[in-house]
Amino acid sequence: MLLPCMRKKTRRHHKRRCQTFLQLHHEKLAKKAFTVLGVIRRTFCRITRMDLQILYEAYATPLLEYVAQFFYVGCKKDATLIGRVRRDATKMVVGLKYLHYETHLVVLDLFLLEYRCHRGDLLPTLPRLNKAWLTVVAAWNTLSPTVVHAPSRAQMKALLDTYLCVNVRWCVYTEPEIRKCEKLRQSITTIPQLSMMYTLTCIAGQDEFQCMRLIHSREADLINLDAGLAYYGSSLYSLRPIAVENYALDNSPGVRELFYYANVVVPKHLNPVPTNLRGKDICSAGAGTAEGWVMPFGKLFADLRTIPVTQCNSVVRNLIGYLGDSCIPNSLSEVFNPFGDNTQEVCQLCANRGLETWCTTRDRYARNHGALRCLREYTENIESLVKPTAAFVRAREIELASVDGFPMADYKLLCPTIQADGTWTADFNASTTTCHWGQIPARMIMTILTEPNVTEFNNFLTTLVQYFGPSGSHLQTFSLFQSTGYGNPDEPGQTYDLMFSDFTRNIFVPPEEETATYYRWISPNFLDELQKLEQCPLPTMNWCVIDQFEMAKCGRMKSAFAARRIQPDLNCIQADSAIDCMRLIQEGYADMITLEAGDLYAAGKYFDLVPIVAENYGDGPFYHAVAVVKKVNPGLLVSNWRHRFTCHSGVGKATGWIVPINLVLDTRQVIVLNGHLLYAFAELISRACVPGILNAPFDRTGKNNLNLCERCTGGNKDLCRRDHQELYYGDAGAFRCMTEGGDIAFTRHTTVHMNTAGRNPDYWARNLREDDYELLCADGRRANIDQWATCNLARIPSSVVVTASYKSENERTNMWRLLQYGQEYYSADKNPIFQMFDSGFGQTDLIFSDDTESLSLIPWENQTYTRWLGQRFLQLVENLEVTANLYEAGLYSAKGRLQLSRLTILTATIFGILTFVG
Repeated sequence: MLLPCMRKKTRRHHKRRCQTFLQLHHEKLAKKAFTVLGVIRRTFCRITRMDLQILYEAYATPLLEYVAQFFYVGCKKDATLIGRVRRDATKMVVGLKYLHYETHLVVLDLFLLEYRCHRGDLLPTLPRLNKAWLTVVAAWNTLSPTVVHAPSRAQMKALLDTYLCVNVRWCVYTEPEIRKCEKLRQSITTIPQLSMMYTLTCIAGQDEFQCMRLIHSREADLINLDAGLAYYGSSLYSLRPIAVENYALDNSPGVRELFYYANVVVPKHLNPVPTNLRGKDICSAGAGTAEGWVMPFGKLFADLRTIPVTQCNSVVRNLIGYLGDSCIPNSLSEVFNPFGDNTQEVCQLCANRGLETWCTTRDRYARNHGALRCLREYTENIESLVKPTAAFVRAREIELASVDGFPMADYKLLCPTIQADGTWTADFNASTTTCHWGQIPARMIMTILTEPNVTEFNNFLTTLVQYFGPSGSHLQTFSLFQSTGYGNPDEPGQTYDLMFSDFTRNIFVPPEEETATYYRWISPNFLDELQKLEQCPLPTMNWCVIDQFEMAKCGRMKSAFAARRIQPDLNCIQADSAIDCMRLIQEGYADMITLEAGDLYAAGKYFDLVPIVAENYGDGPFYHAVAVVKKVNPGLLVSNWRHRFTCHSGVGKATGWIVPINLVLDTRQVIVLNGHLLYAFAELISRACVPGILNAPFDRTGKNNLNLCERCTGGNKDLCRRDHQELYYGDAGAFRCMTEGGDIAFTRHTTVHMNTAGRNPDYWARNLREDDYELLCADGRRANIDQWATCNLARIPSSVVVTASYKSENERTNMWRLLQYGQEYYSADKNPIFQMFDSGFGQTDLIFSDDTESLSLIPWENQTYTRWLGQRFLQLVENLEVTANLYEAGLYSAKGRLQLSRLTILTATIFGILTFVG
């Protein structure tokens, strides 16, 4: 009997020795930790939260690591000692020294040591429950604070049941659908086994597209869409399918029917031909739907070539020009009418005129049965002058509509091909064989592409079928695939296809890898039908650029436009100069380029190009030319530029050449002898940077003065080029030239503001201040930079996009549409994908001016260079042409080129004659 006592006593002795050893060890480590904290406190005079986190984890945590684990089994005195280390450490953070310890933890987002102990109490049970360590930690960390800090075990159990229950937010967009969804929600709550697993929330949207936006913003989870609308959900809102409707009558496992057909219904007394529907009235299930939009119009556009395509990116605009009054719901919505310029012919037959639901998904004539109702009511109304020719619907809807009184005997099908009897029509027996407009993939339930709970949603859908499907255990409580009884008593007619198609028999859940994206699931044939809607009369549009920097941005713009499927396809062509681009456009090798006012004059006069789109800068399509000087040079005025260093945006440009040279002439600073204007200006100043002044198009004789390029700084062959290879090219380049040694910069009025006060992060502009510079006024004054409205040299028409004058009005409209859609998606400078009006770090004014806020179409009657530039600007150019010789005005002139080619031809002819005689 003594042996067990001795063993018990020995165990107590060893336990006491171990506890004493641990206490001494803890005290030793805590002492080291206090020493480390003291060193940190003496070394750093200011410690932020981030500093503390780094220093504490690097120096203190390794000392306390094994005593500050998830759980602690030592004495209370040891826990208090460890807590003191943390308490002293948190006091070192700036602003926390005199606050309570609990406040320290809240500010630093830390837990009390007791919380770690409580969580540690759960861990010893884990090996027995889960046969593995730490498998519950992730789940525990995801619990909300309300559940974790429940005051009692019973309340925690109730909260935990609610928390673990999957909440599904289904988006619906018509009143009958909302009623059906609410009844489904109530039915779920009445079944304990089901309500413990799932809850349903009905989210109301205005239409399908608002529901897509709600899912994209994580305010809803699921929506049921047909294959056509699902395409827009995928491309615009990053949705993906997770399950599809199964229409197989045999409900056996593995039996599937995952498609239906599109039909066109016409009155029996009519014999329309699909190749001649001009001016005909139609009723459609809706814009974007597979049966009412994609299949019929795709074939009418591409296969039958019935409807001519005149405009890119706008199916509705092409329909307006061809069909008569119709009802195509959603055709005036933002997706199909982004600029609000669609006229109302496509909605004239819709029912809810005068209401906000008119021509929307909630219109009485919307969706498949609405289209049949539209066709029937107008046809049977003897007082109506409107008689629609056809309704675009899906095949099985016709049979369902017959229950609602639709007289199938009075109607027939219009076929896309000639039938065996030689006609274009057939009876309803051919709706799925020889007289359908295409096979359509089944409707699909969609969610956001990044949704992590796809499996839970699929389980929810499968469970709904088990309880409320055709063979469900609670079919008497609720029928998932029936839509009767949810309509408005004030409106005649039955309701159909609420949340699910009424002829659905099951829900098929494909393997997740097959539905990872819309394009993985959808059939290639249907994708081909979608492509048919994207017909464009201009297959490509060639944009001309002048250097590698513009080429790089043009490539990014091409990719960005292609990602949004903006037509026509954009191609980029690089030429050596703007003059070469003008020539390429004139000869048909390129289509568009952006030009400022000076270049527009040359393009219009010598290459017959016309402006079609203008840049807007906020106040309108114009800007002001100014002369900028340093405030430390108070003696420099508008009339004393002798021996000065001048900086110009480029030869022949409005702000950098035409306006300042006119000012020199007006102030009589030079005397131009025998038309040598360039020579006179070069003699007036000391040195200048006039990019392009030595380039062949502006230096026909090769005698332009070299000092006009001596301030430029481009490397080697790039020196003084009239493109972005020269660092001092353009308005920002002229200002940079002035800040780096020049006296005067000729630029636009916004340049100084955009390149000072840190707005331009480039190294040369980083420390510039706007108040260090002033403007030279035409009346001899000097003024602050912000007084440009009253102190400028001239008002200049904005830069424009030009094309060849032989382009038709429709071609110019499609060019404008390309840019209009582009700015709709990419005009914001904060857009992470592409910034249309921003040139990026280190460059300015690539393709478009960086000051541009929007683009606008120039009216047809103003699409000439003379009308756009105006008489005042034309007079400035003519002043230089009159004052100077042909090649000495700093302006492009094609006369020298033409004379040279005539001389070349004459020489070749004489040489040929002499050779022949010899």
